[in-house]
Amino acid sequence: MKDNTDGLRKLLLEAADVLRIAQPAWSGTVAKFGQRLIEAGADRDARLRVVRDVLGLYRQGMGGFQDVVLQRDGSVLPEQRQLDRLRSLLFEESTRQLAGEPL
Repeated sequence: MKDNTDGLRKLLLEAADVLRIAQPAWSGTVAKFGQRLIEAGADRDARLRVVRDVLGLYRQGMGGFQDVVLQRDGSVLPEQRQLDRLRSLLFEESTRQLAGEPL
């Protein structure tokens, strides 16, 4: 069985790096998901729990992950586009894995 969690973990760590610029709390939260995938190892159920928790980021209301903006001194940082792209990729990959693609 192919392990696709490595791709998800890479996306999570990349997002954590981008978030570190102006959102350190969110950076830590996202990085923890990547760490949990490592800790899950070959345990499919544990990996599925992480994937579900990643998708939970997208169900939050105001002030949630979808509302995060990278800004400094009232100006949106150029890295915002990268964060937006990563959020989309994270959602797509997590949805794909939860829908039954091999973990």
